[in-house]
Amino acid sequence: MPYKHNESRRHKIVKSRYKVTNWHDYNNGLRQRGDFSIWFTEEALAEWRPVKTGARGRTCEYSDISIENALFIRQVFHLALHQTEGLIDSLTRVMKADITIPDFSCISKHSIVFPRHILTKAKEPGGIVIVDSTGLKVYGKDEWHQEKHDVPARRTWPRMQLAIDEIHNVLACELTTPEVNDPTVIPDLLDQITTPFDTFMGDGVYDGEPVSQAVLNKRLNAQVVVPPHKNAVCSDAGYTQRDQHIQTIAKQGRIAWQRKTEAWISASALNRMTNLGMPVSVKI
Repeated sequence: MPYKHNESRRHKIVKSRYKVTNWHDYNNGLRQRGDFSIWFTEEALAEWRPVKTGARGRTCEYSDISIENALFIRQVFHLALHQTEGLIDSLTRVMKADITIPDFSCISKHSIVFPRHILTKAKEPGGIVIVDSTGLKVYGKDEWHQEKHDVPARRTWPRMQLAIDEIHNVLACELTTPEVNDPTVIPDLLDQITTPFDTFMGDGVYDGEPVSQAVLNKRLNAQVVVPPHKNAVCSDAGYTQRDQHIQTIAKQGRIAWQRKTEAWISASALNRMTNLGMPVSVKI
């Protein structure tokens, strides 16, 4: 059909454009992504060897802080034990530190009982909680086995509920069955979040008073940024945050509301972190 006959049914929302204007800062930001430095503090070097307590028996060769540094470097760079020993050795040569390095066997023995760092707690927490879900395809026998032995397919699609922040730290996760509604999982996800946040974001499936109330029960002054439905109406309880979103969209449009509330962050962060557009297949 000609273009003019489909004009009334075409999508009218203008696509957002994000154009870089300050190329100097943009280039500096790209360079800083590969700029990192590792350095042992003077306190760590002073406590590299354990203090003698006078108790019976031989004192350990290395203190807990030396093993902790080795395990933390190994976890950050995803290194094997031998590579971890080599990296720490090179750091001490650059620093010209007069210390000995625990070998790979020593690091391996201590790593069994030594508590492991959680990298998300080592980073500065973000102030935005972004929630979304994706499907996990779980299936059993293959098609050939089903056809030959007349075995029914055991395929199902459980839901993986995820909560991340704007710097891509996974804050909470929950695995549910397909019949569980996504908004009902929000209280369980919020219970797993231990860091404070200022903004809660989600797509239109989380639009409703139960989700907003669960977020405000967790953080009283949090901002709930959830796009209301097309036919959403203001509530009778009072001037809530959802009512503000509905009135802003009615006056300025949905694109202006997204720019005002920065709602586009939720989609971009989740797509980069979890690639929710592509379901994950798990075979059991």
